[in-house]
Amino acid sequence: MILSRIHTRRSGALTVEHCFVLPAALFLVFILIVGGMGVFRYQEVASLAREGARYASVHGAQYRKDAGLPVGTATDWHDDIVANGIQPKCVSLKSSNLSVQCSWPPVINQPTKPDNWPGSNVIVTVQYQWFPEWFLIGPYNLTSTSEMIVTN
Repeated sequence: MILSRIHTRRSGALTVEHCFVLPAALFLVFILIVGGMGVFRYQEVASLAREGARYASVHGAQYRKDAGLPVGTATDWHDDIVANGIQPKCVSLKSSNLSVQCSWPPVINQPTKPDNWPGSNVIVTVQYQWFPEWFLIGPYNLTSTSEMIVTN
């Protein structure tokens, strides 16, 4: 007994399937790439917040006194943290979209003055306004906060 194969013709089926599947697959790949870039940006923001808090924790009022520097104000400390603790470590973020906020608890008997001496806390918040690549949607505000005890 000889079996013969029956060939069915599907002349346009491949083209129609291609028109539906290819755009969906390319869209998913595109979303994965842009999402990965967003995760990378957030990881860098979180790293900058930790680095700023580390720098602030070891460059407090006692450090400034030992180095012969004036103790300064909260604005001086903030500018020092941004210039020496955060900006050198900023790799792929635009500085114009980056904002840094630093805060210290008030001195117990002087509530208008921040406490930068060892034992107090410093809180560093880094915020970045991220526009996704290819500008489809956005912007997104990526924010990370880190808190450490001033040790020096």
